[in-house]
Amino acid sequence: MDFLKPCLKNQQITYYRLFEDYPEQIQSYILSTSCSRDLLNRPEIFGCEFTRSMRKIITLALEYFPEREAIRSLEPTSISVIHFLRSGLNFAIRESLYDAIGFNTHLSSFLTSQRQRNRFGRWYIKDDQYRKLEIPEGASLFIGEIVATGVTVQNGFDIIFRLAKNLGRSVRNVFFFTIGCHKAEKTLRKYDILFRSVFPNYQKTYLVYIEGKFHLADSKTKVAVKLQGTDLLRSPALLAPEFELSQFRNLSYPLERCVIYDGGARAFNVPEYLEDVRSYWEKMLELAHRGLTLKKAFAERWPADEYELPFARFAAAKKKTWRGISHSLLQQLYRAHQDRWTDEFKRRAATSQPLINLCRRRLRNLGDGLEK
Repeated sequence: MDFLKPCLKNQQITYYRLFEDYPEQIQSYILSTSCSRDLLNRPEIFGCEFTRSMRKIITLALEYFPEREAIRSLEPTSISVIHFLRSGLNFAIRESLYDAIGFNTHLSSFLTSQRQRNRFGRWYIKDDQYRKLEIPEGASLFIGEIVATGVTVQNGFDIIFRLAKNLGRSVRNVFFFTIGCHKAEKTLRKYDILFRSVFPNYQKTYLVYIEGKFHLADSKTKVAVKLQGTDLLRSPALLAPEFELSQFRNLSYPLERCVIYDGGARAFNVPEYLEDVRSYWEKMLELAHRGLTLKKAFAERWPADEYELPFARFAAAKKKTWRGISHSLLQQLYRAHQDRWTDEFKRRAATSQPLINLCRRRLRNLGDGLEK
């Protein structure tokens, strides 16, 4: 079973070390900040505001990176920031390295790696012709990308590896920041092995998840509305405790279709992005009119069976995946669930009207977005 242990905590950020079942190969973390919780819970943050928020998150991630010297000891000109176009631009790692550490002479690389689904439902790369890659000797690669199927990242690493090998350049480190699922680990483990076998001075692969290792919707995911191979879901997932606590602050947060939707459109094509989000809530409204209750919607997207246990058993269950979490935070989580699921709320949630009202509010709020 995967589990987290806190390794750095201050008023601005919490870092958790992520331990997986397989023998330790890459060094993985989950981070949580107030800004990233807000960003993943509120699809209303888009356009330039989305990119500015991402820059703030990555700046904090770099400034308080648990292995401080792993980044600060690097020569800036040995760094290549890799951008997978378009969504990779949102992570603003180039600017964040300057904001957090003062690096000013690091290199930047760009490549297209656009995925598309074929008629058999499989994902493939449609467009990767544009490449402007800078791979210095002894390169440390910094990459930010939203990872769903992992096809984009794998194709990108294929290109980077071949170029570095053909140029006779070595790679020493990979620092990877993601809003994503387990596919990120799968790809990074593969290339960690490959880099170590080809580049004798390869040191380490670092993977940082923002707020959680989310669940990728697939054919077995039992939710009424989903985009298979695209949606990153809150459940079942390994979340930062602070992100889980934030799900109790607004009814809409745990019921959103995806924690990020389309990251490229969210920044660079806002009308298309808002139509995507609105179409989900329109479908949910239709389902609610046909009898879907708020309780059933929560059962699909945010089942919380452990919260129905007595507190001692709830805490024991949570500590299996959250090692070292404070007793007070567990109490906050437990109380938050109780405060939401009062007897009156349970009675209303057993009907469809509260879900109808919620869908209408979401559609009004999202409709106001294009006026900005």
